[in-house]
Amino acid sequence: MIENFKINLIDKNDSLLLGISGGIDSMVLFDIILKLKDKMNLKIYVAHIDHQKRSSSKDDREFVIERSEEYNIPCFVEMLETNYEENFHDYAHKKRHEFFYKIAKDNDINKVVLAHNANDNAETILMRLTRGSSFEGYRGILEKSYYKDLMIIRPLINTSRKSIEVYQQANLVPYQSDPSNESDDYTRNRYRHHLLPILENENPKYLDKLSQFSNYQSLGYDLIDDISQKYIAKNLNKDDYSIDIDNLKEQYKIIQIEVIKRVINIITNNSLELSYQNFIDILELLNNNKSYVEFSLENKLYIFKSYKKLYFKTEPQVRYDFKINLTDFKEYSLPNGYLVNITKKPNKNYGFLYKLCYNNLDLVFPLTVRNRRDGDRVNYNFGSKKVKDILIDKKIPHFDRDLLPIFIDKNDEILFIPGIYNKTTEGENELYIQVQKKS
Repeated sequence: MIENFKINLIDKNDSLLLGISGGIDSMVLFDIILKLKDKMNLKIYVAHIDHQKRSSSKDDREFVIERSEEYNIPCFVEMLETNYEENFHDYAHKKRHEFFYKIAKDNDINKVVLAHNANDNAETILMRLTRGSSFEGYRGILEKSYYKDLMIIRPLINTSRKSIEVYQQANLVPYQSDPSNESDDYTRNRYRHHLLPILENENPKYLDKLSQFSNYQSLGYDLIDDISQKYIAKNLNKDDYSIDIDNLKEQYKIIQIEVIKRVINIITNNSLELSYQNFIDILELLNNNKSYVEFSLENKLYIFKSYKKLYFKTEPQVRYDFKINLTDFKEYSLPNGYLVNITKKPNKNYGFLYKLCYNNLDLVFPLTVRNRRDGDRVNYNFGSKKVKDILIDKKIPHFDRDLLPIFIDKNDEILFIPGIYNKTTEGENELYIQVQKKS
């Protein structure tokens, strides 16, 4: 068995999908798993991704197919687009995992096995330290992770590339050479060719030390992960994706960062990566004395601090200017996301309810519903008050103020603002205005 191979990641009777590129790492992995196949009663499948980024990729593809056929192992191949114009790395990463997942589900496979080694992990950690990452990211490449509900294991993660080369030579494992590995055009290659030799010269056990660093980070992140998950489950309002600021400020700063990161991942479906400075800028919202401040990023993320709440959104605040006449007993759909029902038989579960008393229906209709306007006032027995001041006193979030429907009578007097104001009316007859947000 090769040095530091994590055999504990593989169980008897496992069904394994091996990600095989044809290079030395993956072919050594293939050879090791083949030798464990009968002893551990393993079912083995091979997946190959052809990135089509170089002319020799066809040779790699055919080589993997031939080796799989030689051992009667089912082989699945995915061809990536050659003209993908956006971030190819992100595109390839997504397609790779989607490909693995489909094969696994179609063939009742319980684990994907990848050939990342200790050198790969060292390079990844150093690259992330240089460009910046999160506590989670500084762990490097994990020996075990998940894509959806599919386990991904990396049994060579503590094995050095030198050990892989020794094994390949001793066991005459065939493999394909990738000429792009010699080019310094790629960031990872520059770290591999120039930085790692310096570290090895300083300490021949540098790979072990970086593995220890990765392990310490993982142990620390396990605690952060547990606390953050429990906090979000208890404190995140999923109706409007808001969190109480005072409560969040009571947590350690690393928990604050992790909670914010997780909420952002939830609302963006893990599609947005934030820098450390982004998180620091967001944390500054918590301590800002203004009643309303906001943070936005790439037109994809909008975080608002309104009074004592922090709101997470994927769209900017929109002001809805509307004015609609209500002329009959029926349900109306408003452009601000509310439903209004004018009825004589109220449903107490509908939402906000306002009773309007009257003698002559002709003097009631048409009612008007609109968003607020500058100078709006409501009348009380003691005088009148600006709607703006009422909303401030009640600490209504700024981005909700323009959404509130305001109901006006024929004399242009405000009758009803849901949850804010009800004017008392008189008469022998009754009708009801019911208001609720669309689901």
